[in-house]
Amino acid sequence: RRSRDRALDNQIDGQVQLDLYQMVSRLIYVTSGWYLKNDAGTAPLGQRITELLEARKALDPRLVSLLPAFSRERIEEKRHGLFKAGAPEKLAEQLALSEVAELIPDIALTARTAGADIVAAAKAFFAVSDAFRIPRVEDAARSITPSDYYDQLALSRATDTIGAARRGIAVAALTGHANTADPVAAWLEAGGERVARIRERLQALTEGGDITVSRLSVASGLMSDLTGM
Repeated sequence: RRSRDRALDNQIDGQVQLDLYQMVSRLIYVTSGWYLKNDAGTAPLGQRITELLEARKALDPRLVSLLPAFSRERIEEKRHGLFKAGAPEKLAEQLALSEVAELIPDIALTARTAGADIVAAAKAFFAVSDAFRIPRVEDAARSITPSDYYDQLALSRATDTIGAARRGIAVAALTGHANTADPVAAWLEAGGERVARIRERLQALTEGGDITVSRLSVASGLMSDLTGM
């Protein structure tokens, strides 16, 4: 992908090309960070890379169709913007999906933990995302750049906690309601009033003004409370 970015030298605006490099760099940075935080396995690096490539290959044809509507709209906006700025159509499409590609290791871990098929795990993962409005939270979190060191730590911890909670809920749904047509819907229904109340509070957090580090911390606490159900 970097070689394709370089092929655009002197063909598109320099700042746009730097933005393309930044998107690729972010994908590498975020994915590497995820493995450092979440992968406690002892498999060789080559095996981990192979497993990640296999997960990506299995999900690629269906990835966009599995996403919540909010995420699909954001991807299309980004794809259109990149293409309009001069990126080739295929590259624009791939880079627009980079923020979703960051989630593939998490989806693969969900599948392994639940003993589920990777596509079933992705469906559950994104169903949880949609139910708790996580894409909106993630989108807002990317725009926060706190100058205070401890705010940076709080932001990182909040986003990590939300990610772990999403994975935990997806695993609970897949293992506890495996025989239902929609495991996440069944899990939500089984959670009753408590889950409904937390969903309402998360909606209020995402719609009641700009997302701040404090709001993210509250959202992560609410999500974390659900993983023990």
